[in-house]
Amino acid sequence: MEEWKTVKKLLQDYRQEFNNDACFTSFDAELADIANLYARKGNNKLIAITEPGGEVVGCIASQELEPGITEMKRLYVVPEHRSKKLGRILVEKIITIAEENGYHKIQLDTMPEMKAAQQLYDRLGFLVIKPYKSYGQERMICYEKILKNI
Repeated sequence: MEEWKTVKKLLQDYRQEFNNDACFTSFDAELADIANLYARKGNNKLIAITEPGGEVVGCIASQELEPGITEMKRLYVVPEHRSKKLGRILVEKIITIAEENGYHKIQLDTMPEMKAAQQLYDRLGFLVIKPYKSYGQERMICYEKILKNI
């Protein structure tokens, strides 16, 4: 349970840093029941832990949107650890999990001010797509990557 408290704190820091209501529409409900949400079939949560020390310094999640399509969510690395490529490692791992679980697409939305994240998604082969959600379209950039099933 301590791990979930730490992840909640990371996500609250994320919200404070990037306060954009369009990206946080389901945020409060997600935090209220985070352990059960990511325990559901098709949903995943990963964390990055420092060694030595065991400090949680990053997280990422995925959630099934519909059969065959998963959504990458909540990529966050604490500012002091952003130069260590943890974001890339987390994204690559969530892509691998999606492929291993038979998803053929992974989608995500991000905010225009998250330039480093957009560069990462571009480098990893994500393409900009039309918004796949009906809310906050003017404040989000949506991406999609076609996956190889493993």
